[in-house]
Amino acid sequence: MLRPCNLIPKYLTDKIKNAAYLPTSEAKAAAATAANAIPSKSGGTPGMRAVRASKSALSSLSFSTFGDSSCGDDDGRGNSSSTPRGQYMLHHDNKLTSSGTSTFLKTSKSCEGRLVARTIPKRYGEYDCHKPATRIDPTASIASLVEWQKEHKISDGIEDTDGGAGCLRPEEESSLSEDEDEVVVLDLYLLRKSFLDEEADNNQTSSQRELRVQALIGSYDLSRNMSSHARISTEDSTSISTDVSGTKGDGSFSDNIFHFHMNRSSKELMSRTLRRLELSATRKLQSLHPLPNGKKSDRGKEANLALINKVTSSKLILLDDELSNEVEESGDDCDGCNCSEVDLTGLSSSDILRSISSIGGCKRWGVALTVPAMILPWIINRDQGVDGGEDVNDSTSDSADESACSSVNFNALETVFIKITSNPPTVLEVQTFENFTAQNFVGVPIVVETTIIYATRAIVSWFVDENVVAHDSKSYIPAVEDIGKSVSILITPVRPEHNGGGCQEAYEFVNAVQPLPLMPIMKLREGWSRVDVVERDDGNNLRVLTYNILADLYAGRQLDQQLMYSHCDMKDLMRSRRMPMIIAEILSYKADIICLQEVDASIHDSLISPVLRTKGYQGFYSNKVTSQQEGCSMFWSTSVFEMARTEDMQEFPLRSLLTKDAPLDESEYFNAKSTVRDLVELERWESMNGIRQLLEAHDEVRRVYSESVGQILQVVRLSPKQSTPSEQSCSSKPDSIVVANTHLFYHPMAGHIRLLQAFAICHKLDQIRRTDPESPAPLLICGDFNSDPLSGAIRLITNRSVLPQENDCWKHLNIYTWECGDSDYMMDHGFIGNYDPDDTLSCCIEEDFVDAHCDEASIMESMSSDDSIDDISPPAVVLPSCFPTLVSGCLNLPSFTNYATDFVETLDYVFASEPSVQEPYGFRPKGEAPMPSEEEVKQYVAMPNKAMPSDHVALVCDFEWVKKEQ
Repeated sequence: MLRPCNLIPKYLTDKIKNAAYLPTSEAKAAAATAANAIPSKSGGTPGMRAVRASKSALSSLSFSTFGDSSCGDDDGRGNSSSTPRGQYMLHHDNKLTSSGTSTFLKTSKSCEGRLVARTIPKRYGEYDCHKPATRIDPTASIASLVEWQKEHKISDGIEDTDGGAGCLRPEEESSLSEDEDEVVVLDLYLLRKSFLDEEADNNQTSSQRELRVQALIGSYDLSRNMSSHARISTEDSTSISTDVSGTKGDGSFSDNIFHFHMNRSSKELMSRTLRRLELSATRKLQSLHPLPNGKKSDRGKEANLALINKVTSSKLILLDDELSNEVEESGDDCDGCNCSEVDLTGLSSSDILRSISSIGGCKRWGVALTVPAMILPWIINRDQGVDGGEDVNDSTSDSADESACSSVNFNALETVFIKITSNPPTVLEVQTFENFTAQNFVGVPIVVETTIIYATRAIVSWFVDENVVAHDSKSYIPAVEDIGKSVSILITPVRPEHNGGGCQEAYEFVNAVQPLPLMPIMKLREGWSRVDVVERDDGNNLRVLTYNILADLYAGRQLDQQLMYSHCDMKDLMRSRRMPMIIAEILSYKADIICLQEVDASIHDSLISPVLRTKGYQGFYSNKVTSQQEGCSMFWSTSVFEMARTEDMQEFPLRSLLTKDAPLDESEYFNAKSTVRDLVELERWESMNGIRQLLEAHDEVRRVYSESVGQILQVVRLSPKQSTPSEQSCSSKPDSIVVANTHLFYHPMAGHIRLLQAFAICHKLDQIRRTDPESPAPLLICGDFNSDPLSGAIRLITNRSVLPQENDCWKHLNIYTWECGDSDYMMDHGFIGNYDPDDTLSCCIEEDFVDAHCDEASIMESMSSDDSIDDISPPAVVLPSCFPTLVSGCLNLPSFTNYATDFVETLDYVFASEPSVQEPYGFRPKGEAPMPSEEEVKQYVAMPNKAMPSDHVALVCDFEWVKKEQ
């Protein structure tokens, strides 16, 4: 997922660049022109006016330069750079000095620093704390990938890992809303110079030194992430820390690096941000810096507190490699650099950071941070002694420590040069199913998605036992030869002129690759799963799948595990195992349309949708209108259908489809071309009046239907792909079809509620399919109707009417209340909890597996007369003649699609509209995938089980596109 932040508008960026390299007086004139060029905007909140004012001030950004202002030709690697030769300084107190000349800045000999600054959306302010705990050191993966690239002669910038920042071009500007709040995330690192300089041959290049810095910072960040990784013990973490830091003995990361993190508002002035960085870093250093024996100096604390108010000299610097080399060659024993100053008046932190990103190479910018010398790390240390001289022996006495401390000049300030990296390519989020802890099965795709910023894309490389198996791919399908091996990934965010060096992240999956568990249904349907789409599809066939996949919300609920799934081992109910098995089954059918019910929202986002997208499907998810994060998902193949528009994908709460606001006038379906005969012959949806009268008169039905149930209806209008324009005129495919997916109310005593829901669905679909009155679209209706073939809902769809005298449908109309859904009530009346694992005959006697609500006599007897409601007569529910005839996709009605310990029934259906004289386009069912027998299920007692991941059987139907001749 790509979410880059907004950049400075292009017209403003160009004017900044033009003003940046002019003499100061000319720069001010150009700045005034730039400010006047900004389009005027009126209104807006004070915050937005401040942002516009800040951007206006940014146009006056000017640099006092010295030396040759032409562009440099080398960035340390022989590559061209857009950074001008010369050095510049932005002084935070807005005082412009040293115009046209350089000023030598003396910096600390004990440490140097890096500041990584990012302007990101506020919701990602703590992004680094939420990364998966399976993050690993990317060094080995990077080395393996570089070798693989060389072998395959592939170059996408990854092998060149110098960490050059590049620039984010104006044309890459994001569509991120201006109203979205942003924060500036600052990560400050102080690094011990002696460690960075200690190379055996003492001739490391600047690039090698920078790589060493990146490795140390990356290892430190990794150590923080590893603290929450359950698979790594404290001892392992210590050994890793010692090795990466390069120290000896009992060293740790703190021996060589100090880290400070701070978030500030993006609208805050840069001068204030620098000031806060000074003060906060000073306080943290002061609180963390102990004497060599672990004690703290009260005198040092008091002195440092007194100095805090004097720290006012932080600067923002732009360096030049050539001038820095001249300083080194001069033989000066003090580290330092030359600089000039620039006015920061009115410039916000985000404006400055984005300007740095767009104007020049970020690696050349830096901050001169001034802090009390006493509290700097490694001033009083074993390698420098009190004043940076000889090492301090670990056995030094307490009195000697106090003496050493007292000899330090508490009033001394020291400047630390900190290179700044502004808005580097950043991975904000890494998303994969179960956060790298799911079971990895052979043949089941593993998909990793990322949210990135300041990058055009994220390159994902895949490794099996550290060997590259896939590159630049969001997914990998484990093979048989991978069984028993570990899988890991390397993520490299890149953009033009930035190869992602120093920004890579690596993650390892917890579980090794395993064989796919035995699934008898896939063996049973081998003929359906192995036949390739091209072989089975002559261009006139359509395969539809509907599947209730059993939401983890219910399978993982303790009550359901005890009452409904007690026959199943708990490890077989875990979603990390069940859901990959379901994905394997779904993919094996190669369906053109996929309708799923009982889908957890998180599983849709992290597994189902990512996997199906990689397989060429488009789709969407709709949650129930309840607090439960569960609903329906629908997908369609983009090789069969055109990409659907957002407005073609709709969802409707079923409770809203029978309200008074729902239209009744069927004349709205027709345009001015419709004849009087059309309107006369059209039978109106008269049953809607009777249903609304029932809802008005029956308080309990109204309460349940309109206020309590949360079922949803998914609808999409799809346009089939036609072979050629010449064939389109004689094609049996219509211009579009309407596909619906739903999951009706569950309660065994609520058949009348499901009947009303089915009628409401038909009414709404008839409205949608008549968008073009001249050619109503054919229908496909899929879902879990929670209704047996003789129920009112199914009879309405197949027989087109349910009359008041049909008692089986209406018998609970005046008995059922919402409270009947309580678990205690369901158990007392035999709807759930009937399975006895000690009863060995229950697995063998078919009669024990019966519909729990078929023994209505016993239920009626258990009801007291006080529980009943005053009798209210039901209405007649009839589908009008304008609604097409629907036919089941199953030529042979399954004996069951749901098999629980105490309930066996057919509940899932696929219906399609037949062609007619009035509506020539439709479908003809060709057959359904084989269904398992009860004997095959009974060996596992019931569903779900270790071989069947859901309590429903997937229904797969093939249809033929049909056009009826007029």
